[in-house]
Amino acid sequence: MDGKYEPIEVEIFGQAYNVRGDGDPNYLMELARFVDSRMREVAAEVATVDPAKIAILAALNIADEFSRYRKQR
Repeated sequence: MDGKYEPIEVEIFGQAYNVRGDGDPNYLMELARFVDSRMREVAAEVATVDPAKIAILAALNIADEFSRYRKQR
């Protein structure tokens, strides 16, 4: 085994997750920081404290941004 799929621990919105993926572990850490940042932005704007609802809203925001980016290209 070449270690490409060794799990790394990331923290998103105060929760630790073991994730694995093909490629640079630093990239996974960067993605986790991005998701954490978006969740914190959403949490600052909504009345709910439910992490699942905040995650869904953050995912919708990220999906919207991605969709707009694809349409522009």
